[in-house]
Amino acid sequence: MREARHQERLPSRDGVLLLQDRHAHESEIYDAMAQQMLAEMSDREFTVRGDRIPFHNREQVEYVSFAIEQLGPLWGRRVLEVGVGGGMLATWLALQGAEVTGIDVSAGILEVAEKRSAVSGVARSTRYIHRSVEELDLPDSHFDLILGNNVMHHFDRQIAMANLSRMLRPEGRAVFCEPVLFLPEITRRLRYSSVVTRRFPPHTHTPDERSLNQEDLRVAECHFGSVEWKPFQLMYRLQNSEELSDVKWNRLESMDKVILRRVRTARWLTRMIVLTLDDPKKVVHRGPRDTTD
Repeated sequence: MREARHQERLPSRDGVLLLQDRHAHESEIYDAMAQQMLAEMSDREFTVRGDRIPFHNREQVEYVSFAIEQLGPLWGRRVLEVGVGGGMLATWLALQGAEVTGIDVSAGILEVAEKRSAVSGVARSTRYIHRSVEELDLPDSHFDLILGNNVMHHFDRQIAMANLSRMLRPEGRAVFCEPVLFLPEITRRLRYSSVVTRRFPPHTHTPDERSLNQEDLRVAECHFGSVEWKPFQLMYRLQNSEELSDVKWNRLESMDKVILRRVRTARWLTRMIVLTLDDPKKVVHRGPRDTTD
């Protein structure tokens, strides 16, 4: 089941790029991906097995597995997956007994998600909505759990975090796997300068995404009483300069675990985090003269 997206124009925080324009960039790219997938993949390739978590690649195995652990029991829970993409995780969650809603700005990629859920036998347990997280207007406290994998860095953080906390039940939990760059802003600008990106291109699909920083964590703290994060992939950035073999990759993962366990400050140099958000703050606007709860 899929619902259409309305076309409200919302400004981004910097006042330069409209949110709708950013979503249009993303939709164009993922629509093209979806068209190719639907044309080339068989039903067997679309099918998701319930006995193992589906991963897009080896890099996601450790942190996605940890994120799923943070969700806890899934049977009978209402789950929102934000930026659901082709529906691999949404379908797997439904196979675990969850009632899953998946949203995305790409209508094409939702066709992939619908097909994946159908051929995997969970069409009745999944609903797909063509809408952004900033625009999603489902009822307050509707979801037990919220999950996002490599999507939060696409959001308008303030609007999205406020909306997610509104839709999450008081005892609910939101978990996101996200790329980060916790270095001074001058380092971020250098990283994305033309001189550096020619040699070490960023691993991004769309032109407007950027890794999270500490300010983004502070935004999350405005809307959730508990904000915790676990670091992953300290040495992974070496792959920006060369494709690593499985043997080298496994060695780097082992080194990461040792370094992150023994050197506390190393967590600020990692590439990925799993962000766990609890205790959603229900912000109530009472008028210009009143304070906010």
